[in-house]
Amino acid sequence: MIDLLCDCKLPVRLLVQILARFVMGDSQYSFSLTTFSPSGKLVQIEHALTAVGSGQTSLGIKAANGVVIATEKKLPSILVDEASVQKIQLLTPNIGVVYSGMGPDFRVLVRKSRKQAEQYHRLYKEPIPVTQLVREVAAVMQEFTQSGGVRPFGVSLLVAGFDDNGPQLYQVDPSGSYFSWKASAMGKNVSNAKTFLEKRYTDDMELDDAVHTAILTLKEGFEGQISGTNIEIGIIGADKKFRVLTPAEIDDYLAEVE
Repeated sequence: MIDLLCDCKLPVRLLVQILARFVMGDSQYSFSLTTFSPSGKLVQIEHALTAVGSGQTSLGIKAANGVVIATEKKLPSILVDEASVQKIQLLTPNIGVVYSGMGPDFRVLVRKSRKQAEQYHRLYKEPIPVTQLVREVAAVMQEFTQSGGVRPFGVSLLVAGFDDNGPQLYQVDPSGSYFSWKASAMGKNVSNAKTFLEKRYTDDMELDDAVHTAILTLKEGFEGQISGTNIEIGIIGADKKFRVLTPAEIDDYLAEVE
C-alpha cells in the first residue's frame, strides 16, 4: 500500500492525509459522538463499554419465585462512611437496580427512572410494569448516543422486578439496547462470572439458592475477604417488595455457603 502511494505522483500533502487515514482507522472517529466510523460503529459507545468493564462486578439471577441482584462495594478509602455508598437502589417498591461503571451517571438515571415511574403511577393509578420502565430508561440512554453536546452514559444496569408477569431481570447497556436475562453479570470480572453462572444456573432455582449462587459468583473474582460490608445484595420475591439485605443478613448467607 505504501509503495503504491510512493510510486504515484500525488502532492505530498494529499499523500500524508491518505496515510494518516489508513493508519488511524476508526481512531479518528473516536472523539465524535454522532459520526459513524467506516466499520459502522459509534466509537464513543465502545469507550463507554470500556468504562463499564473497568467497574466493580455486578450480577443478577432470576429464580423461579423472585430475583436477586448483587455487587461488590469496595470503598476508595477506609475513611469513607459506608452508609453514604449505596450501589443498589430502589426505583419503585417492586423494582430495584444495580450498576457497573460510573456512579454519577447512575445517579442521573435513577432520578430520571423514578420520575418516569411516578408520572406513570399518577396517570394510570397503578405501578409501572417492569418492561415499560426498562424501555423508558433505555430510551434515555439511547438519546445520549445521537445528540450533540452530550456523551453516552458510562454505566450498564441490571434491573430486577416482580409484577403481574412474574419475576424479571433486564440488562441495559450504554447504547440503549436491553435484553431479558435468566442470569447475567457485568463489570471487570464479567467473563469468569458468566461462565460460573452458566454452570450453576437452573430454571427451577429458588430465591435462597439464587442468593447463595450470587455470593459464590462474587467470591470467584473477589480480592480479599468477602463480608456483609463489602458486597450488596437486593432481593424481590412473591410479595413484590424489593429490599436490600442488611450486612447481618448477608453474613448469615455467607455462613451458609462456607
